[in-house]
Amino acid sequence: MTKGGVQVIEKDIRNHPCCPHGPTILFSRKIEDETRRYFACSACRDRKQCNFLLWEDEKSKNKETFWATENQKFVKGINHRKMFLNLNEISSQDVSKRSFCSTCNMFCRDDEKHSTHKVVKGLTDLQLRHPSTILPALDDSKREAQYHFSETSVTVIMDIFKELGYRNVICIGTPRIHEYIQSNCDQMSSILLDIDKRFHNFFGPLQFCWYNMFNNHFFFKEAKDVFIDFLQSDGGKDMVIITDPPFGGRTELISATFKSINNQYQKLNQTQNTLPMFWIYPYYMEPQILNSLPDFSMLDFKVEYDNHQSFQNNSGGRKQGSPIRIFTNVKPSLIKLPSSDYKHCKICKRWVAKENKHCAACNSCTSKNGVTYVHCEECNRCVKPTWKHCKKCGRCAQVQHSCAKIEFVKECFNCKKSGHKKADCPLLTPTQGQKRKKSAEANRKKKKK
Repeated sequence: MTKGGVQVIEKDIRNHPCCPHGPTILFSRKIEDETRRYFACSACRDRKQCNFLLWEDEKSKNKETFWATENQKFVKGINHRKMFLNLNEISSQDVSKRSFCSTCNMFCRDDEKHSTHKVVKGLTDLQLRHPSTILPALDDSKREAQYHFSETSVTVIMDIFKELGYRNVICIGTPRIHEYIQSNCDQMSSILLDIDKRFHNFFGPLQFCWYNMFNNHFFFKEAKDVFIDFLQSDGGKDMVIITDPPFGGRTELISATFKSINNQYQKLNQTQNTLPMFWIYPYYMEPQILNSLPDFSMLDFKVEYDNHQSFQNNSGGRKQGSPIRIFTNVKPSLIKLPSSDYKHCKICKRWVAKENKHCAACNSCTSKNGVTYVHCEECNRCVKPTWKHCKKCGRCAQVQHSCAKIEFVKECFNCKKSGHKKADCPLLTPTQGQKRKKSAEANRKKKKK
């Protein structure tokens, strides 16, 4: 898929050169009249964070040696077992003697050495079990921006998991879910996979793995072994993945990781069952997700975050509520949402937002962004209420827009060729989208008569 003129070359990355964040990704981009391919970091979109860049045709032994040294430096000094023993020692002390220095990323006892640093003192047992409440959220939007689920969102997600009978939860970039399970659910187990190495201080080797979701890379072999063991818990029964990736991340890379974990899960447990997955992402990324994972569906539940005002459903947030949704390969008919803000559509057989009205013409509850959509007879589909049908363009659009034929320059989700959408793909038999288009054209012809 092309994004910003840069295309991911999807292939086996195990033999790719490595940066400090694991195997790199092969990209291609057009430079003047030439298309060049290069390897770059999977996790960092800003070269200030990771400046690895290697043109595919410029590999050399010297560069490999240099980056091998850099990779060793990146993981140096982390002894997870020793850090876990230190946590147990801190936990046994009086609350007044528990302090954590965010500047040095360590528990501290000598205040003089950290007098000018950012130190959290008097750590309670609750804070030690919920480190996301005391660790400053990372805010680099091009690497590992952290937004933490609100208490309401955690409760709803956990209610869904309990209702579906999940007992073994793989939390990829979702520390709030992991913290909740570790503190409140004796009948459930969880493991946290996260790129934030600060969690080494708060969770033991069986609870946390330092991990990069964009290339399925574990920074330590021991952590990978722990994860393999977890995948086989209870023979793989009642297991689920939940992930909350950075919103600017490449969806095709995350999808590849999902597929790889699922294949590993099936092989280890000798099963054909698909591992249930819950992917938290903005509603407007639905086409990209369905392009890679066509068996996924988007739920209407609006996920809230504590530390992002636009991703909240209160008066201070976005007018239509949070734009963040849950995408899952679990049947929507099996998932119940809170009746206080959602309703059950008997026709669609799923829970939808209260403002999401069922459209008889589309035979679906069509709203996606938090407002009630309206049906356009000309287009024969539902659109945002602020849009109007433009006769010149032959489509619905914002009232203030430039009338012009839209040239589709991106790739078709089906054949991966540019110039047309999946609905117009010549390799497909008529799809719902094509039928809708033909129906709209027929309606226009009738009106002209």
